[in-house]
Amino acid sequence: MKAELMSVMGDDLMVANVARVSFNKESKEFTYRKDKAKGSDEGIIEYLAKHNHWTPFAHPQIQLRMKAPVPIRTQCFKHKQGFVENEESRRYIESEPELFIPDSFRLAPEGSKKQGSEGIHPFSVYWKQHYVRVCEEAITCYNQMIKEKVAPEQARLILPQGVYVNWIWTGSLAAFARFYNQRTDPHAQKEIQDLAEEVGTIISELFPVSWKALTENTK
Repeated sequence: MKAELMSVMGDDLMVANVARVSFNKESKEFTYRKDKAKGSDEGIIEYLAKHNHWTPFAHPQIQLRMKAPVPIRTQCFKHKQGFVENEESRRYIESEPELFIPDSFRLAPEGSKKQGSEGIHPFSVYWKQHYVRVCEEAITCYNQMIKEKVAPEQARLILPQGVYVNWIWTGSLAAFARFYNQRTDPHAQKEIQDLAEEVGTIISELFPVSWKALTENTK
C-alpha cells in the first residue's frame, strides 16, 4: 500500500489567516507562541482545533496518489465529506494486476464481536500460501481472457479482492484529519491503519502545527 503526495494548496499560515478574516486582519509570516504569545498563529490554530472550529482547516487542499487493495480502497471511499476521488478503471487499462500479500493472516474475533481480529492465526503460513495460489490463478485467468479478446469490463469481474487499485484522492486538511483520527484507531483494520499512518506522515510535514492540533490526544 502506498500514499504519495501530488500537490498541496495552503499551509499553517493559511489556516490562521482564514480565521483572522473575521476581523479583516492578515498575518504575513507565521508566528509561534514563543515569538508572540498573544494572538500567535500557533495559538489561533490550537484554539480552533480545541473548540472544533473546523472551517479554517477546510480551506487547504491536499492531493494524493493512493494504492491499496480493493477492500481498503472501499474503506477510504466511505469518507465522503471534503473528499473527491477518481480511480483507475480496468475497462481501459491493460497493466498486469498486482496482488497485495499480507504479512500474516489473523484469527477471527472471539465471542459476539463481528469485526476485527485476535492475533496471528496458528495456520497463517498455510492460508497465506493458499491465498497467493488461488489469487494468482484468478489473475492468470484474467490475463488469458484479455488475450482472448473478452471484454475488459467483464474480464475484470474474475479478479480477486486482494488486487491493488490506484486512485487520486483530493481532500481538505480537515477531511484528512478526520480520516486519520478514525482509521488509526486501534479498532480499525490493521491494513487501513498502516495506510492512514502513511497519509499522516505526509501531511504532518506540510502542516506541522495544524496536524498536531487536529490529531493529538484523539485516541
